[in-house]
Amino acid sequence: FPTRRSSDLQAEKNSGEADGGADGKAYKWEQTSKYGESEIIVRFPLKTPVTKKDVKVTFKAKALLVVVAGEELLSGATFGTVSVDDSTWCLVEKGSELQLLLGLALDEKWTSLLAA
Repeated sequence: FPTRRSSDLQAEKNSGEADGGADGKAYKWEQTSKYGESEIIVRFPLKTPVTKKDVKVTFKAKALLVVVAGEELLSGATFGTVSVDDSTWCLVEKGSELQLLLGLALDEKWTSLLAA
């Protein structure tokens, strides 16, 4: 049976941005992988610009919680294991977009942001 080249697997992990979220709480996420390390960027467009004191993000090895201005935008178990020390968040576009950077514990393809 055919073996897959590492470049094929690499391309799979860099497959571009995907949409996520429900109930009007939309986000986009994208996995990138290079040098044997993967990270995921999650982008939340915000209807109203916020400041950092409005944002509460909790990174756990197997879970993620995102609350902005008292509204829970994302909560749940992650598809894989997050490296908490390598994860961070920031506000961009004058506070109208929240970006999360998740460092992944393993360089493996995530098929979804949250566990099914």
